Amino acid sequence: MRLSQARHFIAAAFVLAAATGLSACASTGGGGAPMGAPEEQLVWVRTDGQSGKANPALADQFVQDRATCMPGGAANNAALQAAAPCMQARGYVLVPASQAEATAARFRAQTAQRFPPTSGAH
Repeated sequence: MRLSQARHFIAAAFVLAAATGLSACASTGGGGAPMGAPEEQLVWVRTDGQSGKANPALADQFVQDRATCMPGGAANNAALQAAAPCMQARGYVLVPASQAEATAARFRAQTAQRFPPTSGAH
């Protein structure tokens, strides 16, 4: 009977340890961030690095492209990700908001390398 009790104790301890481990995973969503923590907002960046903030023509083009690719108008991350292939075909990439400026700067540098200024241009 003692051996049987020991087996039950070991089995119970194993189940308790497994349940504790799984509950820790569930409370962090498996990725380390607490569940319910807001995910970072995604934003569109032009692949040439230009911004529509100072260029009304680019801003208007973005509005048209977004309306074409996102007819429902929802702006949550899931809707943005669903529209990514359409927007990519129009020259945009989807990035976390915290990386938008660095991504645009990288694209501007790449564009400048591909199209260096010509000397003597009028």
